[in-house]
Order: sequence, then C-alpha cells, then structure tokens
Amino acid sequence: GVNVEVFESDVFHSDISCRFKIVPGTVEYLIDNIDRTLQQSIEIEEKLSIDLIENLSEIKEDVLQRLQHLKNFRNRLENPNIYHLDVGAMYSNIIITNRLRPSAVVDSTICAQCNLNRPNAHCQRKMDWIWRGTYVPATRNELQRIQL
Repeated sequence: GVNVEVFESDVFHSDISCRFKIVPGTVEYLIDNIDRTLQQSIEIEEKLSIDLIENLSEIKEDVLQRLQHLKNFRNRLENPNIYHLDVGAMYSNIIITNRLRPSAVVDSTICAQCNLNRPNAHCQRKMDWIWRGTYVPATRNELQRIQL
C-alpha cells in the first residue's frame, strides 16, 4: 500500500465551468522554448515534417500571443476542453501513459467528438474496473462555495 496525495481529485468536463490558476513560470518556460515545443508537436505528435508548414512564423506568433495572455490573466473561470477523471490511488503519469479510463467515462459518442480521434486510434484500453473509492458528499457550505 502506497498513499498518494492528490492535490485536486475531480471530474473536469467541457460543460462545467471550473476555476483554473495558471502558473506563470510554466507559461514562461513554454514561451522560452516555443521553437522546440512546436517542433515536438509537429514532428513527433502529428508526424509531419516541420518544413511542410508554410505559415510556421504566423502559427508561432499566434501561440506566443495566447501564451502571453494566459500569463497575464492567470486566474480563470472557463469551460475546460478536457475530459479527465483523476484516480487518487494511482500516479497520474501511470494513468496518462497507459491511457487508463473506466469504460463508463468514455464511450464511442465521446470518442467521435474527440480531437485526438483518428482512424485506427487505440486511445482507450478496455479493463475491468473495481470501485475502491470513498464517497464523501459535500456539505452545505462546500456546495454554496462552488455554486456560481
């Protein structure tokens, strides 16, 4: 038994507003390494030659402006563009690298809407899941704090 501390265990969904606090140092790191980050995204993730991108300087400038905006406005209330379920009993890097998601969370309808959905994509690993969580309902004060 290992005890894993989870800073925020929650469900993030695109139709539920959520408060985010951007870490400016992380954004600054992305700004400082923009060329390497774009190359990684284009060549490794998208499997394209960076030489094929005709408007790379425009894309780079657009990304830099967006990153600067995130850095300037760190406290945000937005509908996230992610679907993610934190599993407190596992290290997050294991969840991500093994693409672990209970089948009740992701179905074919959600996969069809996903921007990572490509032909022959094997994003979801089918596994038998056993609930080992603790249900702790929110108190009235906690509920009032999160209501908009």
